Amino acid sequence: MKKNKNKIKVGLFGVGKFGTYHLQNLLEIPEIELVGFCDIDPEKQKLIPKEYNIKYYSQSDLIDLVDVVDVVVPTISHFGIAKEALQNGKHVFIEKPVTQTVPQIKELNDLAKGNNLKISVGHIERFNPVFVKIKEKYDLKPLFIEIHRVGKFNPLRGVDVPVIMELMIHDLDLLLYMVNAEVTNISAVGTKVLSSECDIVNARIEFANGTVANLTASRISDKKLRKVRIFQKNLYISMDFLNSKADVYSLLSSGNNQNNFNSKILSKIPKDFSKIINYDRIEPKKYNALKMELSEFIKSIINDTTPIITGEDGFKALELATKIEEFIKNKQ
Repeated sequence: MKKNKNKIKVGLFGVGKFGTYHLQNLLEIPEIELVGFCDIDPEKQKLIPKEYNIKYYSQSDLIDLVDVVDVVVPTISHFGIAKEALQNGKHVFIEKPVTQTVPQIKELNDLAKGNNLKISVGHIERFNPVFVKIKEKYDLKPLFIEIHRVGKFNPLRGVDVPVIMELMIHDLDLLLYMVNAEVTNISAVGTKVLSSECDIVNARIEFANGTVANLTASRISDKKLRKVRIFQKNLYISMDFLNSKADVYSLLSSGNNQNNFNSKILSKIPKDFSKIINYDRIEPKKYNALKMELSEFIKSIINDTTPIITGEDGFKALELATKIEEFIKNKQ
């Protein structure tokens, strides 16, 4: 195990658009030495060393040289790179969706456990400043959750997979993180509009503890939206992940008034009405969520602690995404 005084050697696999974001952030993390990169594109092999002064290596050579592999290639290649890395004693960070199939991530998790290695998955919304702040400030026990994640169609990105795997999987991870209960029922609808895979999906998920969630993901909208609404006893939270802010309405007893919004929310309030609606605007300081995500994984390796997002988390999100996908296919 590396000591704090030694840098963790990292190899980056994939320097497409999002892989380049990884590259730039890895270069800024003090605990990391970015040894090199691997990419099948000959142009990238020439340009990246000139622009960032890091070397190109073949897959096996780069795995041999590092402590950690950062996998940001297309999903079809996740499993092969991660498996070789784990078999050679390397920790693995994998972008979402973690693998193409559930058996693949199960195999990777078994390999990691057997070799005392760590896997983390790029469910970056767990590190969104507003979500982190809400989790710190409120005891979340949702009864109903509504999530919308929509954006414009981009024919150059993600259309080889259903929108469930491209966009909704972020929210499935958040959902499973917030609701620690077994999924008991799934219903969903989806349709292909501009690609050969589902471009818009709506799913209803029910849990054993009574929580119900309604999720919509679309890549054919005229605008970008990332909203999470949580309803629970005496509390309503509306989070805007794009702008990193939240509106929180809580029901208080009359003796705890801090900011009375009753007249703005309720109509024809009885004189003997003893409850008070309190409003809070949450606007945490913004920070680089990707850099934090990568930094926290490196810290878990240095300190030998459990990563914030584990391979098991990746397994659960992919398993639920796959079940939604299968439900839609069986209906069509």
